[in-house]
Amino acid sequence: MEATRRIRAPYPATQVVVLTTYADDESLFARLRAGARGCLTKDAGGEETVRAVADVMSGRAGFAPAVQLRLLAQITAPTVSAELPGGLTRREAEVPALVAEGLPDSGTARVPHIGTATVKTRIDNLFTKGEGRDRAQAARYAHRHGLAQPPGASVT
Repeated sequence: MEATRRIRAPYPATQVVVLTTYADDESLFARLRAGARGCLTKDAGGEETVRAVADVMSGRAGFAPAVQLRLLAQITAPTVSAELPGGLTRREAEVPALVAEGLPDSGTARVPHIGTATVKTRIDNLFTKGEGRDRAQAARYAHRHGLAQPPGASVT
């Protein structure tokens, strides 16, 4: 992110495509705010890389398909209208909701932008921010703040 800022500050017309091993949402959006116009994960092939660079040079965005899906998920995700207590971000608040549903860390496959490592990190963040010490307290937090689906509700 810092490299992107340093490149674009003196040369704002320069377009940046990031190739990264860190594809979590927070890093992705920070890179975009820094000025990147494309983002590929480390497993991008040669054709995908060339296409992304060509797209960005033509004035379009150059994102890996998985990154595009995460961007779409972020943009279309329902927003929590009330401010979340404890300084939690909306993304961090997703995890207690999953915990409240009884899903293990590895059971989040239906939420494509959250991997197991991210779930564990967000649970740790929840605990660090004083919102519990275990998964049961995380579930209570989700119910108390309206983040959990009511029993029998369907998830679309």
